[in-house]
Amino acid sequence: MNEQILRKLWVIKFVIKVVYPKYNYYTFLVFLAIRYRIRYQKRNLNRPDMDTFEVKTIPLNIAKVLAKERLEENFPVLITKCIIISKEQFIQLASENLFYIDNGVLWLALKLSAEEKRKHNEKSTNKETKFNLHFMTSELHKKLWKDKIKDDIENIRIVPVIGSKHVPENLALTNEIEYFNISSCFGLNNSTNISVTCHPLPNLDSSPKIAAVAEVSVIVNDYDLANDFVKEVLNNHFETPKLMSINDIFSIELSPETTAKYHYKYLDLVESTGRLYFKCRKLSSDANNVSNESKDNIVPAYFIIKGVTQLTLGENIHNIKPKDEYFKLKPKKGFHTMHLCPTGLKHKFDQIQETIQPFLTGEMKELSSSLASPIIPMLLLTGSMGSGRHLLAKILAKYNGLNCLPIDCNALQSSTAKQTESKINATVQKAKAAAPVLLLLDNFEVFAVDPENNEDCRVLEYFMNTITDLYQNYTKHPIIFIAITERQDLKPNMLRMFLDKFHIPRLNVQQRYEMLEWFATVMQLNIDGEEITSNQLNTKETVGLSKSAKDVLQRVAAKTETFLYGDLDTLLHFAIRESYLKQHNSYNQLPPDPDLHLVQEEDFNSALESIRSLQSQHLDAPKIPKVYWEDIGGLEKLKKELLKTIEFPIRYPHLFKNSSLKRSGILLYGPPGCGKTLVAKAVSTELNVSFLSVKGPELLNMYIGQSEENVRKVFEAARASSPCIVFLDELDALAPRRGAAGDSGGASDRVVSQLLAEVDGVTSGEDADTSSFVFIMGATNRPDLLEQSLLRPGRLDKLIYVGPYCGPREKTCVLKALCRNYRLREEVDLETVAAALPDSCTGADLLQVVSTARSAAVRSLVAKLHAGIVKESELSPDSVILGNSEMWEGVESFRPSVTNEELTYYESLQSQM
Repeated sequence: MNEQILRKLWVIKFVIKVVYPKYNYYTFLVFLAIRYRIRYQKRNLNRPDMDTFEVKTIPLNIAKVLAKERLEENFPVLITKCIIISKEQFIQLASENLFYIDNGVLWLALKLSAEEKRKHNEKSTNKETKFNLHFMTSELHKKLWKDKIKDDIENIRIVPVIGSKHVPENLALTNEIEYFNISSCFGLNNSTNISVTCHPLPNLDSSPKIAAVAEVSVIVNDYDLANDFVKEVLNNHFETPKLMSINDIFSIELSPETTAKYHYKYLDLVESTGRLYFKCRKLSSDANNVSNESKDNIVPAYFIIKGVTQLTLGENIHNIKPKDEYFKLKPKKGFHTMHLCPTGLKHKFDQIQETIQPFLTGEMKELSSSLASPIIPMLLLTGSMGSGRHLLAKILAKYNGLNCLPIDCNALQSSTAKQTESKINATVQKAKAAAPVLLLLDNFEVFAVDPENNEDCRVLEYFMNTITDLYQNYTKHPIIFIAITERQDLKPNMLRMFLDKFHIPRLNVQQRYEMLEWFATVMQLNIDGEEITSNQLNTKETVGLSKSAKDVLQRVAAKTETFLYGDLDTLLHFAIRESYLKQHNSYNQLPPDPDLHLVQEEDFNSALESIRSLQSQHLDAPKIPKVYWEDIGGLEKLKKELLKTIEFPIRYPHLFKNSSLKRSGILLYGPPGCGKTLVAKAVSTELNVSFLSVKGPELLNMYIGQSEENVRKVFEAARASSPCIVFLDELDALAPRRGAAGDSGGASDRVVSQLLAEVDGVTSGEDADTSSFVFIMGATNRPDLLEQSLLRPGRLDKLIYVGPYCGPREKTCVLKALCRNYRLREEVDLETVAAALPDSCTGADLLQVVSTARSAAVRSLVAKLHAGIVKESELSPDSVILGNSEMWEGVESFRPSVTNEELTYYESLQSQM
């Protein structure tokens, strides 16, 4: 610093000290230095006069964390309205606007950036060119096409601004409701990106004032609300002063404190939406002395204070609500943002959102006006039960600010067409009353179908005419129709009414992992005792899980074949229950409060076993049976052949990827009781793949087409749970020779044709992954009755004969496997027992020998109990011990299940096959 500048500073200090003796001139010099530095940087670095901020949304809970340290006592008053920028830019703006700082809050005027104004002026110019109404008078044209958007773009909005070290530069963060208010204030209702500039207040009169009069209106929803309830909610909400601007939308959380005595009366509303939306229609102040030049463009802010402001409730209004984009996580360390839609359903969500977006923005109205009939936004959403169809529709409604009106089509159906038409008309009127609305038509497969399962053309035509008339005459607010059903094969006339169709397929491994990851994040689970808290703010979706937790979820996802959204949700809750029970049982005395967020991998495994046991009776629930090679004696050659055929494609799938001939399956044939089913279960256990056992006769149904549908469902479940082994037992009942049986209508032939088509297409289908592996194993006692085309190469092309056990060595191995879980006396010699049996024995015959011996041992134990030799309290399953006498009793009761004539027949059949 040179001598001349020092002299100037000395003069300034001297003058200040003479004029204002008590003034701290060091503070003034610091202020001058900051102003000089800012101007110097702007001049030398060619920076613009005003920084441009890109406005982004964050969840309200994160905004509260960022703003709590700055707002202090004004926290409940300003939290929903404040804008959060970087700390450096906040200091810079505060140094330029020292007079507008109040308790850490800087009051600024918000304007659209020049680039944003230019973009929207171009859009409005194009629209005026496209719709030029030369035939109208100037006054009528002004009423219909007034340049409101052009005026709104020039608006100036008064906002409170705070700074945070976690926010990057040139970024302004606010909650979703305030973002909606800012975009509406500038006439940019459908913009997803807004850039603004911050300016000093035009004058002191533009600073926030206390409102003398305020009028708010409820935004309609699908509930009928009493005025007393609404007034009670408003009075409780404004117990604390709130900042508001004209035409702002604000929400009130329906907590027990807010709803007071009406909480349980409106419990459905509290649990479904959890909040009410209001719009501030009028705001005025006694000291409203803004000049006429800036009065129309400035949007001032007012404080509404209970007891001072005269608050009135206006008529209900129809309006699109702010977006509900983020899942509301409970307060926790770190900044985690999760989208409202689960990650596994995000792809379908984006597809449907892209379809309905033009109807919400009004772009489709311009196209429909030039057509003879309007374009109706009616979509079809199909998927299995529990796939997340209803959740997806409700998330779409929340994301777009629409009401969701669910309608059950079973309730629309009546005994006469006239009554059905009356209910359809009432439903449409209800949709108009709740607009903007997303109308959810559940169980759509029963709509317009008569008792004979035929189309009801009269009802269908009335429905289409009513919807068409609705879109021709009612254009105020959007109404979206989404029909939900499990079936994709609807009647042709019903399918023709939909604009687009969407199907939610079964989840693959990656989608299941993403879904589990989303669930674990929103439930804030602490998996295996590790968690990561992110201290870095990110406006994109983040996951707060450690690497070990992700590895656990990867392993769980690999075990949850055929699981849909609802099943995974149940799995997480079952795992939490298992964790709670484990923590509760680990204490002998009164336990402390258990940690419901702590979940271990064994909790997931226990929950998975519980769910599998509940689903075990269901046809579409593949499971891995607990059968090992130790449970099967003998059949060594068969074991090697099966592992060689099935293991290599599972272990090394990349080697078989481009193979032109894909082996689909194996046929096991032979006399009954030789272990065909047991071998198939052991293969799936050893290879750790899913196992779907289907008895042939259980797929057959008396109704036409139902048997074929059952076959399709089995293979769809197998593809979804890949890698999977489908075991078709009693295959001769499911696939007999075509044309040999003279059944009515050829039902058996159609089932065989469907089975052949599914066997050929086990690696195709929408629900199948590109790397899916489905192996088919069949078992039959009569291979000569099978359809021969089923045995050609590429289908069940490998035939393996499973015959009775021959020789003492094989029979001894089987007896050892059967007696593995029993206690034997030392004198028992299984080789002697095996030598005493006939040369050829099936596994069922040997099981009968062991079962008879155990029954004899139980009888002798009961006789000792009656004789008083042993006490009943001393008895347990280990008390049953097999000795020589019991084993020889089993040998004496031996009766072969397969005769010599039958064995001769099967051996001749083996040579033929």
